[in-house]
Amino acid sequence: MALTAKTARRVQGIVGKIQEYMDIRFDHASRVNPHIRHIYEDIRWQQLMSLQLVLESSKAWGPDRYYVADVLCEDNELRKRSLFTPTDQNSILNEIINIKEKQDSAKRAGQLPIRDMRTFYTALEPSLERVVELIQTWIWWDLADACDLVAFDHQYQLFQKVLTIKMEGPVVDHYQRVFRKSASEISPRMVVDYEFSRMEAILHRIRERRKEDQGHEMIVKRDPKEEKPQGEPYNYKDIQALGAPYNYKEVQIKKLEALVEQCRAAIKK
Repeated sequence: MALTAKTARRVQGIVGKIQEYMDIRFDHASRVNPHIRHIYEDIRWQQLMSLQLVLESSKAWGPDRYYVADVLCEDNELRKRSLFTPTDQNSILNEIINIKEKQDSAKRAGQLPIRDMRTFYTALEPSLERVVELIQTWIWWDLADACDLVAFDHQYQLFQKVLTIKMEGPVVDHYQRVFRKSASEISPRMVVDYEFSRMEAILHRIRERRKEDQGHEMIVKRDPKEEKPQGEPYNYKDIQALGAPYNYKEVQIKKLEALVEQCRAAIKK
């Protein structure tokens, strides 16, 4: 089945967030090991395309099928949790990370020696296997945050709309289904409060996830000390030109909190 425009936007949004995270992580990694910088662009492109295929695939829950990207960006926590649970039949873990099989396991009939991104790059250069595993693990670490950021962006835009939208026609029909109330029982303030609470819920999920982060999972970012002329690239290998390291996702939360507070102030006006 063809992707809807909404699903396609979610796919591109998630891939874009993952690329942003991945680039920052790789800047950190290449400062530690500069020898890996030359192979990054090709591996990144292939991994992001692989991720896009996963997001555009569908999974079955009962008689119905849902796109992975839609499940990841919507509110059904049971379906979302099943995608992230390694033992669930709908888990996407093995689609994101190419798990290495035991060396002594028998080769299955018809199985090709090159069957995933890990074995492809290992065939080219055995030392690249760990780099591929690292990048795939980054994607797994960051996927839930990327999806929540896409959902937050959508929710923020929706909140801005309901502040001034007229409660009539399809809008009223939608919120009648949401609240299970008649049109006369639904007020604009109810709608605004509802959409604001959904935005707060997304922020809460991201905050809770930060409490579970371990040191090696952090995104370490260092910004240039001085601005460069537009179009002139930064040399991230020049450590002296970079500021102090910080946890990028913690800074990101502060920006989301500021947006939520702006929305809270808009409600009070």
